[in-house]
Amino acid sequence: MFSKSDITRKLSVLISGAALALTSVACSDDDATSGQGAGWNIPGNEVVSVKPERYKLLRNPFTGWVLYAGLGDGLSDSFWEDYDNMESSAGRVKVSDYSNVLFIRAAWSYFNPEEGKYVWDDDCNTVYARRFRMLVEGARERDMKLAFSFICDSQDKHDNFSPEYVKEAGAKYYVTTTGSVQVWSPYPDDPVFQEKFSRFIHDFAAKYDDPDVTMFMSGTGLGKWGESHSVIYSTGNNDPRESVTEWITDLYMKEFKRVPCFINYHRALLATASYTENVSALTERLIEMAVEKGFSLRNDAFGMKSYYKDWERNFASAHLFQRPIIMEGGWVKSSHGSSINGDGYSSYAEVRQGEYYEAKGAHVNMMDFRYSSNMAMGETWSWFNEAYDLVSEFISEGGYRLYPDKVSVPVNVSGSATVTVTHRWSNLGWGYCPTNIPQWNQKYKVAFALLDKTTLHPVEVYVDDKPCLNDWIKGKPTTYESRFSLGGVADGEYYWAVGLVDTTKDNEIGLQISAKEGITPEGWLQLTAVNVK
Repeated sequence: MFSKSDITRKLSVLISGAALALTSVACSDDDATSGQGAGWNIPGNEVVSVKPERYKLLRNPFTGWVLYAGLGDGLSDSFWEDYDNMESSAGRVKVSDYSNVLFIRAAWSYFNPEEGKYVWDDDCNTVYARRFRMLVEGARERDMKLAFSFICDSQDKHDNFSPEYVKEAGAKYYVTTTGSVQVWSPYPDDPVFQEKFSRFIHDFAAKYDDPDVTMFMSGTGLGKWGESHSVIYSTGNNDPRESVTEWITDLYMKEFKRVPCFINYHRALLATASYTENVSALTERLIEMAVEKGFSLRNDAFGMKSYYKDWERNFASAHLFQRPIIMEGGWVKSSHGSSINGDGYSSYAEVRQGEYYEAKGAHVNMMDFRYSSNMAMGETWSWFNEAYDLVSEFISEGGYRLYPDKVSVPVNVSGSATVTVTHRWSNLGWGYCPTNIPQWNQKYKVAFALLDKTTLHPVEVYVDDKPCLNDWIKGKPTTYESRFSLGGVADGEYYWAVGLVDTTKDNEIGLQISAKEGITPEGWLQLTAVNVK
């Protein structure tokens, strides 16, 4: 159905009227000239051809590279300066010109040093709070969204990753040793831990469940490295595994209504094991349960041939275009050294290739630039110096890149006329635009606008409720024939334009169209002039 948003407050002229819902028909085809469901030879219409932009980074959600950071002592005070001046095989580059998201993954205790006190509070003056502000302010200056993951488990860590107040409140915990340092971690099935962590997530979401600021929330925070495996329960076995999975997934879905959450499709999800050759039916059921609740998918072992295998590939394939998938490479240059030889890699250039082509096979929407305080040993440096061509290739071919290659619109109409518009849409990326996830709930829609010829501001906007952007898959262009009433537009000359609007924001442009030219400052794709009389 079409709905019209009156946004004439942007102009000095007030135009009234109502747009009437008529028909909207779609067909998928390669040519769209056969007349099946859509026609191009419409009397009085002009067919506009659109050239695609194939290489520019579009700052659309859930597409492109994710730049990583933490809050620990490994974070350099010169983080942004370093990444604004990254040496690469193509010369000096600014990494934020390639990346849409800053992913802050750190200890729960860093974010929440005392009960009710958080790093984002103005009066929090810990070193972690200062680092947090530096990262957040830098991301904002560079037009990057944020993403987060909180790690509760101290295994393999030199710090306690859960706040001391949790232990002081009576949470049961276990002790491990990292090198010569003893650290403690709460049992994830402990009710005191669950109460305290639930409050933290609630308070965090109250500030950051905002899609204008936050792109996604990642993982559960439980298990080794927060990756939801190698979990130690108070029972010493897997008995609490299902109930803990229920609790943690319910918590995230309750608190994050607008920002998407991701869970690892890991063969040992929230199990005591770190890996298992034989994937249990329970593992698949628990991951499917999370997906049904609204989680999207990630895996942190891309490129690790001993860990990312047929089960992972088949799981990704079974959920193709149902949920977006984001990836993290498994090998870490600064710590894994020559162990890559076991996977048949002779260099980290080959590791980057292995990660990339595994990601392409899974149709991932986003890839990772991980951080190291030793720049030359970091994954980001490696990508830019050992696989720069793949960095650029992912921007142009990965994720999603949407545009209408042909649009047929009338050029002479009455202000009260019912018009017919034909438009064909393509996705140049191997991923998809996930408007079908519950946090988005199809909020992004195709809209046509009449633009004031002087200001290029929209005078009238007509939103088409029928096209679903998640249906637009590479190699399968979709054509729509839409009819709507102009609703009494004042006589005059305008421009037709088309855009992808956010219906939760009064139909402002929400996604950038990948067109080479004709994009207005507000993000509308200008098509052709129209005379209304």
